[in-house]
Amino acid sequence: MLERFGFPCMSETEILLIESNRASAPSFAPALERKGYSVRIHHKLDGAMQAAKKSPPGVVVLDAASMRTSGKRLCRKARAELDGVPIILVSPEGTTPDPHSGASLTLVQPFTARKLINRVERLMPGDEKDTLQVGPFSLDRAKCKVTLDGKQIRLTPKMSRLLEVFLKNPGRLMMRKALIRKVWQTDYTGDTRTLDVHMSWLRQAIEKDPTRPQYLKTIRGMGYRLDLPEDS
Repeated sequence: MLERFGFPCMSETEILLIESNRASAPSFAPALERKGYSVRIHHKLDGAMQAAKKSPPGVVVLDAASMRTSGKRLCRKARAELDGVPIILVSPEGTTPDPHSGASLTLVQPFTARKLINRVERLMPGDEKDTLQVGPFSLDRAKCKVTLDGKQIRLTPKMSRLLEVFLKNPGRLMMRKALIRKVWQTDYTGDTRTLDVHMSWLRQAIEKDPTRPQYLKTIRGMGYRLDLPEDS
């Protein structure tokens, strides 16, 4: 059932760097490699997307500044191809970040390589042994799999992150805007439809009857809450 939910979970600490092949455009690859990351470099978006589907990266860095473009169109296309994969969009100086670009976050030039590395570290999947056990849920955050009632369920990265937020806040009302900030790492909260769609997918994954959820409850007009069995 869950294959339709989208892109498989990332397990490698690998970065897909999409940048210009112009000699005058400095590359972020050396700084990232010195930090210990494996970096795959592509100069064309289509080729990068094909490679990413075959071997999913941990993070995509789209260096639109090196291509002398805002990157908004390229980023939207990348997001459509790679649902759930974190994308860092590097835009030229003077660019205004577009909340609809599909980027997990946008860095506007100028900034240091250290700042980019910090953002990559924040978005990179965690250790494969990183398991969160709360009530009947056992969430493997690296493999994006949850075990519930003896069944192992595969999630997309965004669904896994969304469930993680709830598991860390059981019984607590989570406002829609707060969930968007935590899961999508954006301050743009004007459109909550993406969140509501992912909540529907998550319910289909973990609830016996998604129309009458046992765990993920809707608090009308406010947000959602994770209810656990009393013996948990």
